Amino acid sequence: MCIPNVVSDDKTMSGDELEACSSEIATVANSNQSSPFTTATDCGDVETMLEAEDFCAGGIECTLQNEDGSFPIENVERMQGTVVDHKVKCIIREAVLGAMKIQSEFSSSRAHFLRVLNYGRDLFCKGDPNIIKYWPKTWQDCISLLSGEGYTEAIQYWICLNREHPCCYDITNSPEELCKFFLGMEVEYTGSSEGLPPGKIVIRCILLLWTGDYPAQAQVGKFIQGGIRPCRRCNVVGAQGSESTHYYYGNYRYHSRYPSDERDLNMFVQTMKDIECEDRPTVHATMARESGFTGLSILHRLYAAYGFNILKDLTFDAMHDVTLNIIHHHLLRYLEAGILSRNEIDVRLAAIPWTSELKDGRLPTSVTKRLGFWKAEELQKFCYPASEYVLGGILPDDEYHVWILIVRITEMIFQIGRSGWSDDDIQLLKQLILRHNTLTEEVEGLKSCVVSLHNLIHYPEEIKRFSSPDNYWCYTFERAVHGYVVRSSNNRNMELSFSNSECLREFLKFHSGNVQSSMKLNTSFFPGYVHASTISEAVTMAKHRDVAYQSILVGGKKYTSLSTHEVTEVFRVLKKQQLKHFTLAVIQAPSIYMSQHGFGGTLYRVGEHVLVSDDAGELSVAKIDAILAVNIEEEYHLLLKGEEYAQSVTETGDSRIHASSENPFVESTSSMIFFPCKSIVRKVMLFPDPDHLHDPYMYVVIDHQRPFIPLNKEAVIVPHFPEAGDMVCVRGTIGNEVYFAHIQSVNKNSNTCQVYFYGNDPGHPSISASKYKRLKLQETVHWSSILGTAKGQFIGHYWVA
Repeated sequence: MCIPNVVSDDKTMSGDELEACSSEIATVANSNQSSPFTTATDCGDVETMLEAEDFCAGGIECTLQNEDGSFPIENVERMQGTVVDHKVKCIIREAVLGAMKIQSEFSSSRAHFLRVLNYGRDLFCKGDPNIIKYWPKTWQDCISLLSGEGYTEAIQYWICLNREHPCCYDITNSPEELCKFFLGMEVEYTGSSEGLPPGKIVIRCILLLWTGDYPAQAQVGKFIQGGIRPCRRCNVVGAQGSESTHYYYGNYRYHSRYPSDERDLNMFVQTMKDIECEDRPTVHATMARESGFTGLSILHRLYAAYGFNILKDLTFDAMHDVTLNIIHHHLLRYLEAGILSRNEIDVRLAAIPWTSELKDGRLPTSVTKRLGFWKAEELQKFCYPASEYVLGGILPDDEYHVWILIVRITEMIFQIGRSGWSDDDIQLLKQLILRHNTLTEEVEGLKSCVVSLHNLIHYPEEIKRFSSPDNYWCYTFERAVHGYVVRSSNNRNMELSFSNSECLREFLKFHSGNVQSSMKLNTSFFPGYVHASTISEAVTMAKHRDVAYQSILVGGKKYTSLSTHEVTEVFRVLKKQQLKHFTLAVIQAPSIYMSQHGFGGTLYRVGEHVLVSDDAGELSVAKIDAILAVNIEEEYHLLLKGEEYAQSVTETGDSRIHASSENPFVESTSSMIFFPCKSIVRKVMLFPDPDHLHDPYMYVVIDHQRPFIPLNKEAVIVPHFPEAGDMVCVRGTIGNEVYFAHIQSVNKNSNTCQVYFYGNDPGHPSISASKYKRLKLQETVHWSSILGTAKGQFIGHYWVA
């Protein structure tokens, strides 16, 4: 809105003129009261936020009339000047914010930022000194301008780690400032909990864990990255390979039964100090290789304060360990050894129907041309959910038995575990890791048993102590570093520079969110139906609307009609009796946002496949063809119209199952169905039959968002380390028969055992089925046939299960 110029010979305005002007100003003052920010559009001809105190600051009196009923034009001019000045300041502030967003997006230097700012000044001010005086000239001027909106730069503090008071750490404003043995900050505690009544309490900030990739952890914790004892958690001992001087860490079958002892920090502190003080390079290297430490970490000073243990509280990073090391190693080995064909993998990989959520990021495309450029995200998505369908049937069975285990581990860590971990989940993960590591050693050899493979063993305990790995893995930090390395810097006081960059990024993010929330959303509300123009509007609405509006139509809407058969089907689905005379209106949208699905909501689009649950809880697959809001007698119902898929069956009537993933095949029924939006369970992908990729008639269901793995810890068999005297269960060669066997001797060179089998005694039919007698013949059994230790005991010459 613009205030018109006032021209009058007697410097007064009539009551009607001033009343109209005041009305316009009141409109300005009352607009956008809910937002602390004003957009550039708000400062223009449409709306301007100007609160009452701005007029008081300008010296405008509450009573503007003269004694004769006229209005002093000086007051009006001052009022106009205040509005104009405020509008100019708003526009300049928005210009500064825009320039800062450009700087943040392109990671440019402050010099480039000032060039952009000066360019904007020349365009806007056009040499007008009355406007140029408000325009900031330096970076500090810009910071001062934004400080009124709540922006503050990072404050640099120094932590005193004086050895004279190792348990007391003070925060100072400069290295020269004397510390006061800072023991915490006194605050007023208003809550109430057991053992902590309300009142003044002292709080402290402590370091719970430290994360980073493996080289960074080794540098900060002063651990060796290889050598004889590379693990900071346990006393595993490495062995050199026959063809190299590298150390490898195998013997997993033995360690599954007899885990390595945990390392006790107190036992190694003196060793760390001795290595730290050793100045002879060769002696230092030998001590480090044999002990696993390169010195005493500075973080050890926190142990005396509150027990921060550098051996247990430096976490493992799943991003590097699982994806960039283990998954990448397996896949590269298959390709370099000629076990898999690159072209065949590319053909199958191209057939994966990625969902929009999976496409929002890096996707694995080609192992022939692009494998060397794959990052952690591509390797993770290839492993899960794609690899079961890409590698299934073409990877040899012995290799696939190893690969499928890392697939399940990846699914648990990167998908299922992000919703929380139960004790059964952690135990299942432990079983999967032990089996994977043991089979990796026995199938691929000792060279595959590197330290990152060993680190997997400690993940279950890590999750128990520090929760799900997504809370501390390096994905977030790697993305931040990607922005930092391209940012212009003079490399001086980089910690403060990065902190200021983060402060500015958070401020701009907050500002954008407030501007967006203050803007009028292009939405529609009716009983039972909500519509938003964009996904961002839908997310905003879902956060602020009632719980009844958990399903929001998104995108361009249009009115449509239904056939007589479709209307009948709609009434049947809604369980309503169809009346002879009724009013029906149908609105169609391209997508629907479900705020309660997935992590932070899910957008379902036309053309995607979903799992649908009926009233009995049975799941089926459907393709979304239309998303509808059906109005029947002034009541809206959200329905989806789609194509139904039925489970494919064999000639004998059995369900067809994809052997590699154990997921079902489905076929299109070419029949149209309606179903309520609340019956959607989650998205799925349909992968074409691998034997008919280009002309499929059935598809494998890729249920990549399933909330749990259809496995339990008993179903995952950890390879058993046999010893003489063990009573074990042995898998038979026919069917799924299981036999009891008593181990007499073990041959570690051939991985076999001499055993006596135990069975029912045909000469004594009175013996119960739970008693077994030793058979006469001694036989040889391979370790791979042993399922585990048998439950039971010897009573005389019989084994009682």
